[in-house]
Amino acid sequence: MADKIDVRGMSVHQSLPFILENLKNRESHPITTLADSLEQARQIQEMACLRGIDSYLEESNGEYLIHLNQTALQERDKSSSPRICVVVVTGCTLGRGEQALGKTLMRSYFYHLKQCRSCPKTVIFLNSGVALTVAGSEILDDLRILAEKGVEILSSDTCLEFYGLKSSLVVGRTAGMKEIIEIMHRGENTLIL
Repeated sequence: MADKIDVRGMSVHQSLPFILENLKNRESHPITTLADSLEQARQIQEMACLRGIDSYLEESNGEYLIHLNQTALQERDKSSSPRICVVVVTGCTLGRGEQALGKTLMRSYFYHLKQCRSCPKTVIFLNSGVALTVAGSEILDDLRILAEKGVEILSSDTCLEFYGLKSSLVVGRTAGMKEIIEIMHRGENTLIL
């Protein structure tokens, strides 16, 4: 049975340290965190993802449940450490050549990526690739599913600003170049599309 941590009514800045302290004290048990806002729940899930903790987000009666499973992390650590994969998307098409084919390949890539057992830890969108994370993108549903599976979705704030898309961001969050560089350097396997 999972332990429960209730952070309803707390700000994100209050809830994250509280959850981390509880995770430290209950290393081998699955934990369910109760949050009262989607924003708070997503930030808790991002925190878990950054620490390599399996998480699953669920909504129930206006409350958000974030199921955190450190046991799976510990079992992986015993056999071999998980590889940290980072995917960097630099455009709206996959590959060079015919534009229509490149768009089809990009849609196909994310459609199949969301079905993979092992997903990347982070997907970073740069340059014109940020258009894939905003309103009207054909891959938004796939990105939402990846985010629900714990994949961190980041879009360059500089690129969103350059293309006038900052207010249209739908999936994930913005990140500055310093954070993007740090995440890319932590990745054991960084794929650039």
